[in-house]
Amino acid sequence: MTSTPQFNDVELFQQFCLRYVNKRVREYFHDIDDVSIDGLDIDNARQVARAVCLHKDNDPITLTTSRLIAFFIVLGDALDKNPVYSIPTITFQQERKFKPQIQLCFIEDPDDVEPGYSPVAGEISFRLAHESTTTLTNAELVNYGQKVKTNFGSRGGFVWRKGKTMCSYSDWDRGYQLQLLCRDKSEGKRVIEQVLDIQGHTPDWKKMNVSENEEPAAAYPTVPAQETILGKSRRMARKRPIASVKFQYAIVHIHGVRNPIVLYDRTKTKRNPLVI
Repeated sequence: MTSTPQFNDVELFQQFCLRYVNKRVREYFHDIDDVSIDGLDIDNARQVARAVCLHKDNDPITLTTSRLIAFFIVLGDALDKNPVYSIPTITFQQERKFKPQIQLCFIEDPDDVEPGYSPVAGEISFRLAHESTTTLTNAELVNYGQKVKTNFGSRGGFVWRKGKTMCSYSDWDRGYQLQLLCRDKSEGKRVIEQVLDIQGHTPDWKKMNVSENEEPAAAYPTVPAQETILGKSRRMARKRPIASVKFQYAIVHIHGVRNPIVLYDRTKTKRNPLVI
């Protein structure tokens, strides 16, 4: 008769991490090979992250816990701690067909975040109006990814200076309906030029509009008001905060493809980017 190994609670927990959590970690970093600590490339963020998250048989319980935090909290962003209103991709695609969409994602550097607030984020998206689900090719996506890398990924990442001025640019025939909160009009033009250049387009400035509030400090206060909700005083969300957000990655949404495709990832934390 085979005897069953006897574990205490700590050993049982660590065995669980070795067997099941490590499987999740390896799946997430499937593009990264096993590398010893001595052979780590410290500039390869995904390689380092994989080594940090993988549990080892001789780990003390404190390190086991730290590895879990690194994988599920840091990489998983607390399992999407910022709630979103959304519907499943399949449901959305059943109800609506759309042109391929490129999305650029930005976020404020951690060192710049005001205490007590979440990092300011930014997104810019546009459609590939001349393409469809069936005409778009992998080669074209790589070209777009290379352009994104050049325009937004170089020199430490493109910085979009967000503010209270609304700069819009509308050119439906080319897939643009941009609404950008910027520090001023010149910043809006600078960002628009970089975005349009991804498709090799030159801005037609008569299609740009700028909107400014007469009393921006009162309309969009730096410190938002607090309201009593369910008997508790709660701070309301900031409106049009002034912040510099840095480019992180670009993805493309294609009708019929369930998950977004990563064109380029400056942070090197996303799986399978088309452009390195």
